Amino acid sequence: MKRGSRVLLFLVVVIVILIAVAFVVLGRGTLFGSTGAVTPVTPSVSIYTAGQPINVDDQIKQESLSTLQLPQKDVTEKMITDPQKIINKYAVIKIEQGFPLTIDMFSDRPGMNQPGSEAARVVSPGLVAISIPISRLSAVAYGIRDGDRINIIATTKFVDVDATFQSKLPNLTAKVTGTGFVPDTLPVLSASITSGGAGSEQGRAELDPTINQALYLVPSEAQRPRLVSQMILQDIQVLHVGDFDLPGQVTQDTTTTTQPANGQPVPTAVPAKLPDVITLIVTPQDAVALTYLMYSDAKFTLTLRAPDDSSRVETEAATLQYLLSQYAIPVPAKLPYVMQNLDVIEPSLVPTKAAP
Repeated sequence: MKRGSRVLLFLVVVIVILIAVAFVVLGRGTLFGSTGAVTPVTPSVSIYTAGQPINVDDQIKQESLSTLQLPQKDVTEKMITDPQKIINKYAVIKIEQGFPLTIDMFSDRPGMNQPGSEAARVVSPGLVAISIPISRLSAVAYGIRDGDRINIIATTKFVDVDATFQSKLPNLTAKVTGTGFVPDTLPVLSASITSGGAGSEQGRAELDPTINQALYLVPSEAQRPRLVSQMILQDIQVLHVGDFDLPGQVTQDTTTTTQPANGQPVPTAVPAKLPDVITLIVTPQDAVALTYLMYSDAKFTLTLRAPDDSSRVETEAATLQYLLSQYAIPVPAKLPYVMQNLDVIEPSLVPTKAAP
């Protein structure tokens, strides 16, 4: 074989090997995936922007919105990705065209950008906020929190009064002397009124069946008021428990430090001030009724409701007669004997604590 032919044959073999190697490499990259580094594709999210200038208190419509693609890593929780969250709401600030929209730029009602307290923005139109006194017993052991729903029970006392004097019965009696005309004398022009004071309560005459004589009875004590309790309001929203912070007021620190023997300060908790008022969201008429009851010294008891309970229950007022009949409480009979209280317990009768 000539030298040129052998060279040509060698070149052909080399070319065939290179083609085979290239086929294997390309085929592996196509069939089994390339082992080289691939630039990752960053996912994007469509957010909503202002498609036109939006003024304060403008109601948001679909046609006033536009969209913008942002990398997912740049999208925050407040950005709007669902237009239904802001459709028909009202802008609280002025928004320029193309500006990304966030949830805190909108409100359910217009006029929320007006100056005033944050508490007033929670009150719905047609309702008002009013504060009433509370205590540990009347406020579910201070378990009520802002936003809870409650019922209100009012307890008051009734007494009989003189319709003319508007004073509590019984009236006091008095004797008027020195009035009128005495025969053969000049008319008396002055009068003297003598009252027995607290011991001259007006009583009543009763016939004693034993001696068949009329007796004049007077009360042995002041009139006892009659107690009644009734649930007056249901499903009322709590705006705030306790006092509101005044502008510029610094929140009181609930911890102090003590200096022990080793010189290291130790924080000591200071008891927080217990709330004595609660602010409720009610109708204007209910606010008038609560005001009257407060100034009538009525006592309020709050009951806590479940957050998903919107039912209303018709209740019956609780009086002494209601309790006796509803719970079958008998009136004790008048017996010629009573139970003696044990003022001192014998030491042998006191149970002892078992040893561990």
